[in-house]
Parts: sequence; C-alpha cells; structure tokens
Amino acid sequence: MNIQSWFRRAKSRSSSSSSSQPSTNQNEEHQLYGITDDLINLLKSFTLETFRNFNLQDEQGAVDGPESTKDLSSWQEKHAVLVLSKVKELSQLRFRLCPRYLKERQFWRIYFTLVKNHVAK
Repeated sequence: MNIQSWFRRAKSRSSSSSSSQPSTNQNEEHQLYGITDDLINLLKSFTLETFRNFNLQDEQGAVDGPESTKDLSSWQEKHAVLVLSKVKELSQLRFRLCPRYLKERQFWRIYFTLVKNHVAK
C-alpha cells in the first residue's frame, strides 16, 4: 500500500471515529501527538514556496532518493493524520504540492523538519 492511499484511509477512519469521541479524549490525543495552538498557527503560515524552496538533502548531502527515504514512524503517521484533519490549510497545501511538485515522502520529510522544534515526541 502506498503512503498516499494509507493517508486517505486513515483520515477517513479518523474523521468517522472522531465524531463519536468526546472532546476531551480528542484534545488529549492532539496534545499527545504535539498538535498545539502554536503548531497550528505555524502551519497556517506555510506556503507553496515554503515547501518548493526547501533544500531537501539527507545526511550525506545527496538529494532525496529511494534508498535515502524512510517511511514515517507510527507516531509520525498518527500525527500526520490528526494534523491534516485539524488544519485544513495544510491539507490543501499538500493537495496542491503532491504529486505535482513533491513526492508524498518528500512532503512529510520537509514537514517534520520544519516542525521539529514545535513537536516533541
């Protein structure tokens, strides 16, 4: 299963199950995955150029390729699903960027690099 179809399925499961969850459980889950008001405000400031102009390189300095790309951890996957459902601007930005300008994996590598100081595992 590719990462894009996984996100679609996980997001639809998350949105259908989140309507039945009490608000406090949802808030606790957001806090657990680092989705705070500060993070949301940061994400709303992202633009197409934020991602398109980002110089994505791995530790050896090579441009992102199949061998250097790692899949998201389970924590990152859950964070991504929650943040996409919470911040519509990020969801729309991802839709405009992937796959025309960036591969899905590149988008998330850039995203987690940009937010690493705002999201504590």
